[in-house]
Amino acid sequence: METKTQSLEKVLDDLGAVGGIELSAIVSRQGLLMVSREGDGMLSSEAFAALTATLYISAESTTLRLKEQKPKNIIVETEDKHLITYAAGPDALIVVLVGKKGYVGLVLNELKKAAEKVKMII
Repeated sequence: METKTQSLEKVLDDLGAVGGIELSAIVSRQGLLMVSREGDGMLSSEAFAALTATLYISAESTTLRLKEQKPKNIIVETEDKHLITYAAGPDALIVVLVGKKGYVGLVLNELKKAAEKVKMII
């Protein structure tokens, strides 16, 4: 029988099969790293987890005040990358960094499926 960690790692492995994903992680809403698939050492996984959770919580606070709704995802777009933070239930976030070769629409579709899996695991 798989452990929760192994199950979460499988979710990231399946997500990575989409292509174009340079970094992925499942983090708690408090910013603690659960599992990750690291890129080429651009940022420590723990720092990445904390920063992306802070980003999500800030956006959530803003949207709750404006529309009384939580965001499903947050996309930060740079010149050649997209950082996507996707809610995976009340306790977790899935975060991916998509490079130039990735298709954001396809990644978002797969993130939706992955979020459902994470909700069931956690």
